[in-house]
Amino acid sequence: MQKIKDIVLYWFGILKASVGYWLRGDALIHAGALAFFTLFSIAPVVILAVQVIGLVMSTDAAMQQIMSLLEDNVGAEAAQAVAEAVARTRITDGGLLPTIIGVGAMLVGATTVFAQMQRSLNNIWDIAPRPSRNTVFALIKNRLLSLTVVLSIGFVMMVSLLLSVITQALMVFAQEWLPVPGVLMVAVETLVSITVITLLFATIFKVLPDAILSWRDVLLGALVTALLFILGRFLIALYLSHTATASTYGAAGSLVLLLLWVYYSSLILLFGAAVTRARAEARNSTVRPRATAVRVRRILEDQ
Repeated sequence: MQKIKDIVLYWFGILKASVGYWLRGDALIHAGALAFFTLFSIAPVVILAVQVIGLVMSTDAAMQQIMSLLEDNVGAEAAQAVAEAVARTRITDGGLLPTIIGVGAMLVGATTVFAQMQRSLNNIWDIAPRPSRNTVFALIKNRLLSLTVVLSIGFVMMVSLLLSVITQALMVFAQEWLPVPGVLMVAVETLVSITVITLLFATIFKVLPDAILSWRDVLLGALVTALLFILGRFLIALYLSHTATASTYGAAGSLVLLLLWVYYSSLILLFGAAVTRARAEARNSTVRPRATAVRVRRILEDQ
């Protein structure tokens, strides 16, 4: 009985610390910033993800899969708005110089949201870039790091789509040849989805912050984030289906829906980062800033 009590108190302490880090890290403000920057980054991110997924399937099929994923999360109207933004952002043949400028602008746009995400995660960890380092070099390095994350997300999405195709094929085979309940097949597909989303968030928590974290430290936070993300996706869809958010804002309704979804998703992401920190500290795991960063101490003075 005492052991169960200790376990409950242990996890309650982690939850309490997580909420504290989440609130102290100004998660509401940073989530709003992430939602704003996503408006300028989502089209380039989708284009790069399509190019990565296009390594194993046609770009049209990859685009269709991503749009289907967006429809499931933010609705048909918001997904259509993203599709139109992607169509306008695509680089057309217009000479070498316009192509170079277009590619550069697309890369900057695609990495902007992840640069902001890095600042938000650093704030949760009380870590900041070292002030004395070369700002131009740091900017280039951070943009390259953000580009790496974008490509990693494209790779994870590619793996997710492949696993989805394999799972669906196995489901069809099982239903035809084996007495497997449909509920079990749905459970397997859900488990695959949770695994892929967990891997995605674990990659973000591991790579983006200016903190040295082990995979063991980030996995629990990534799993919590994935579960909350799936739950939040359902609740957001339920909320939007019972409110007139899109019609209230008229022509900008699809944009507002996209902002709401990204805002809620960002809140979940930052809470997962707070859980990661609380769990690491509960395990007495030493989390150090990278060589290019320093730890930040907040001191309140009452004068």
